[in-house]
Amino acid sequence: MSEKEKDSNELLNILMIILGIIFVLKAVLEFMAWGGIYVPSWLSDWATNPDAEAALAILGGQGIISAVLGFWCLIAGIRMFSEEEWALGAALVVLSIMALMGVSAIIRWITVPGVFDILYWPNWVTIAATIIGGVGFFWLLFTRKRYD
Repeated sequence: MSEKEKDSNELLNILMIILGIIFVLKAVLEFMAWGGIYVPSWLSDWATNPDAEAALAILGGQGIISAVLGFWCLIAGIRMFSEEEWALGAALVVLSIMALMGVSAIIRWITVPGVFDILYWPNWVTIAATIIGGVGFFWLLFTRKRYD
């Protein structure tokens, strides 16, 4: 009998690695803006906020979430090439968080007119993460037997 050969979800793994890199980059830029080291134009409104506590809550909170999400997205995406069971669990958690965070942001964009800025690149990252998170989550659920 031939040995069962595992086949990884290469496309999903690569998309998770790319999203992980983007989330980590976004977090680094947010932390730099919070520290006043470098303030990109897309963060200038938040970084120049006179209420430092509000700026800390916005930048620090989003920066921490982006960093942690990006880190685990990278790790899960890389280790899923080896068909690791723990990587499947991490990927399911990361993808579900990305999908749910994105859905809440999209609902806000729909219900509050004028909030969505088409030129603000993190909005497009949120849309991509929502789609990849939702589709990837269900794809992994339906193909999870390969990780047994």
